[in-house]
Amino acid sequence: MRNLMIMLGLPDMPTAEFIVFIGLVAGSALLLGWIADAILRDAGFGVIPNAFILLGGAILGALAWQRLGYVLRADRNMVMAIVGAASGIAALLAGGVMKRFV
Repeated sequence: MRNLMIMLGLPDMPTAEFIVFIGLVAGSALLLGWIADAILRDAGFGVIPNAFILLGGAILGALAWQRLGYVLRADRNMVMAIVGAASGIAALLAGGVMKRFV
């Protein structure tokens, strides 16, 4: 678990802080999934699948960004948050487009 957290750019946390972090991530994902479901309407997948798609896209986008090794002068955590959010939204929109046309 420690290696996964370091690979995602997260600090090594004690168990109690990690549980709170997971709760915040899950709550945020569900809230964003609900908002995405309200925006996408028929092209959406539902609240919980939207949340999983957003999380999966965000994790894959953050890992890809880290693998590409771009260096910016901005704060690293801010850049990773923006990349994660953008890639999660892109994954959800791509899924909605594929659902509509397939």
